[in-house]
Amino acid sequence: MFARILACVDASPSGQRAGTVATEMAARFRCGLTLLTVLPWKDRDAEPELERLVPMDREGRPIHRLMEDAEAAAIHQGVAPTEIVYLRGRVVEAILEHLERRPPDLVVVGTRGLSRGSRLLLGSVSSRLVEEAPCPVLVVRTVRAPRPGRPGPAATGPRP
Repeated sequence: MFARILACVDASPSGQRAGTVATEMAARFRCGLTLLTVLPWKDRDAEPELERLVPMDREGRPIHRLMEDAEAAAIHQGVAPTEIVYLRGRVVEAILEHLERRPPDLVVVGTRGLSRGSRLLLGSVSSRLVEEAPCPVLVVRTVRAPRPGRPGPAATGPRP
């Protein structure tokens, strides 16, 4: 079904979950996996919000360690080949350029869970990828604990 799955990974919980789901799918379908992350520009034109969303030191070490750990987890699950891709630039544009050059069979991306105002201001990476990617996109939500006083997700299963 799939020959190559690309996971958009970053240091956010949803970005890490996207990597985990993509790894599980690649293991199940016995296909290759690309782990991709985008390091924002480090200049005066950089979007300050993007700099904050990708926590790293000046050398970019935390995100590199995160990617190496994700690669090790994929290899441990028998996913081969596994590739790591580091891009630099504005997140959506960098990912879309990569997808045009090397289109996978599926892209897996997380949601950020941004407030509506932040989403309008920044745009949603997952929304833009769904609209503009040259291949199918799977958007993975991070499962959150229910808020106090609100019921959790309804149980699903066979009905009697």
